[in-house]
Amino acid sequence: MLEEEFTSIALPTLSTMLLFLFTLYFFRYLIGETHIPIRDVTKQHNWKSTRKETKAYYCSICEGLLLNTDGLMCDCCGVCADPTCVKVADKQLKCKVISLNTNEPMKHHWVKGNLPLIAVCEVCNEECDMEPGLTDWWCCWCQRSVHEDCKPNLSEICDLGKFKLMIIPPSSLEVVNQRSTVRRRLQLRTVIPPNWPHWKPLIVVANKKSGNKDGAEILSLFRRLLNPAQVVDLSERDPVAALEWCRLIGKVKCTVLVAGGDGTIAWLLNAIYKLKLEPVPSVAIIPLGTGNDLSRVLGWGKEHDPQRDPAYILQEIQAAQEVKLDRWSVVVKPYGGLGLRGSHQKFHMYNYIGIGVDAQVTLQFHRTRESRFYFYSSRLFNKLLYLCFGTQQVVERECKDLDKNIELYLDGVKMDLPSIEGIVISNIPSWGAGVNLWNTGRGEEYVKQSFNDEKLEVIALYSSFHMAQLQVGLSQPYRIGQAKSVKMKLLKSYAMQIDGEPWYQHPCEVNIIYCNKASMLVNTVSEVN
Repeated sequence: MLEEEFTSIALPTLSTMLLFLFTLYFFRYLIGETHIPIRDVTKQHNWKSTRKETKAYYCSICEGLLLNTDGLMCDCCGVCADPTCVKVADKQLKCKVISLNTNEPMKHHWVKGNLPLIAVCEVCNEECDMEPGLTDWWCCWCQRSVHEDCKPNLSEICDLGKFKLMIIPPSSLEVVNQRSTVRRRLQLRTVIPPNWPHWKPLIVVANKKSGNKDGAEILSLFRRLLNPAQVVDLSERDPVAALEWCRLIGKVKCTVLVAGGDGTIAWLLNAIYKLKLEPVPSVAIIPLGTGNDLSRVLGWGKEHDPQRDPAYILQEIQAAQEVKLDRWSVVVKPYGGLGLRGSHQKFHMYNYIGIGVDAQVTLQFHRTRESRFYFYSSRLFNKLLYLCFGTQQVVERECKDLDKNIELYLDGVKMDLPSIEGIVISNIPSWGAGVNLWNTGRGEEYVKQSFNDEKLEVIALYSSFHMAQLQVGLSQPYRIGQAKSVKMKLLKSYAMQIDGEPWYQHPCEVNIIYCNKASMLVNTVSEVN
């Protein structure tokens, strides 16, 4: 089994992997970057390294200049510490409180020094933190800065700043077993909505292990701007637990910001559907995947920029408009079964379904990613792997004669198929990392594609080489037709995928019908990539 796996998975990618990893690790060795575990979940502060920061930081205890190689910062409140001062900082300096049992107005949580790069005094409008050392103050809730001399002239009451309507204030949270660390699982008793008009809390969900560890950085950045409790790590909790926030908040409509690829987004949308949340939360996206097709369509971009200010993302969410995205039910009925209901598989689709060559390439990539030989992940390397497996299919042609082994029905009408190796059933005008298949296809004129018209677009792929040509705009797909329902009879085993999640499907019947609509946010500030 091991020999077969090594031959079928590792060998096709070995040369690419060795060259890529050698170059990467040699460069990291030259600049002295190594991985050091720094998070201690038993402590009050949530420490992270300052290695990637672009400004100088000073220890909040000894006030010494922190070297980038060993400086630590709490990603919730902004306190900094030298490694030798961490224990003292945990004892002497309080972190952001996530829950308060009081009805009194909340006061500022002042942190001395280490202000944001562009900090202007709230009182005199002059720039702060101009001198070296631990100078001036800033509030880790409202993000306001103030000079030491101007601080007495500022009100003690904190209004949570310009993102107030997205923040769950500490006074709104009641927890069963209150802890002093954000990293532990909280047992929420209830969320009491504040008496604010237009309050629309934001729940941020991401997997710290995804997106080449970009997920961990995103979680860290938003803990600084919001209540750390409303920032949820999917590596510790599943979407159902994360969405429990929406249920506890009650009749107030929430926004969920999900950082991940198309598969993670579909996972979250499925959880929203299963929980039957009312009101239905709207979903915004930070793209961390390889293709990010849904993110492109909704204007959230083709990939995440690690240098992007998270405050700007919150401003985009505030200005975003709600749109509806068609959700489709996909029922797979295997042939040769006993006809029992349990033998049927039911899925939901939001982006597209692929059968044949594109699903085969995705399946090979998925198997490689799950293999013991896959020990490094990055967006660039993933794209190289896709290219490698696509080239392999040009030679092997595992999906040839698909047209002879499949029957396709659009709205009950059987379709005649040309000689093809793949079929894509699309709900959105983006496939394969940004290719607009339907609106650039040949053949009879059809209505322009939309993701909320309760129609599907069905397109044929001639080969893996044809896929490569589509990626660079040198060819066009073959448009089969539009339909409100699609049925396929698969007479031979082929690879199949739904929203980037692939498997090898034995002969079956596949029925795709409209289910309902998911609530999404479209970015009206940035241009669609």
